[in-house]
Amino acid sequence: MIGLAILDVKKFMAGILTGSMFDKFYLRDGEIQTFTEFHLGGYLNRPYFDSEEWKALGGRELCLWAEVKPFAFQLIKGHKLPVRFKLVFQLSDENTRWLLDKYHLSASMEDIGGLFMNITYEHQKLVCTSGVSYKTFMLDKTLEQCWDETVCRYFKQNHIAVEQI
Repeated sequence: MIGLAILDVKKFMAGILTGSMFDKFYLRDGEIQTFTEFHLGGYLNRPYFDSEEWKALGGRELCLWAEVKPFAFQLIKGHKLPVRFKLVFQLSDENTRWLLDKYHLSASMEDIGGLFMNITYEHQKLVCTSGVSYKTFMLDKTLEQCWDETVCRYFKQNHIAVEQI
């Protein structure tokens, strides 16, 4: 797990709210505080979908950020910055498999609860904390190290300046 201070808040906010930076990540959970607090639950609500729509979702349980982003944008846009927000992004199953294969890691999809990026904005500071959740106890920390490195490279590829804290 690493903590990264995001140095250019405006550029990051543009990337997250109007760009496609996190569109393929699952939104696990979110909170946005403006004039009141809004909670964004990331789990799909099965009763909302008809059988064809549900089938088209391919069995995934979580929303993609691209699906939630327009609603979050409506909550955040305006002349005032939010008081606080927290977004918990989870790497998609497809990209988690890719990471495991790329680094030839011993962990399997059945071992992993998720690879996370927790984005928190508070007191005019923006921080990203990486994290790995396991379903079983793992002695090997290679996945965590690979995920931390991947998060740093992801920000660099998206031209977002960060500083480790």
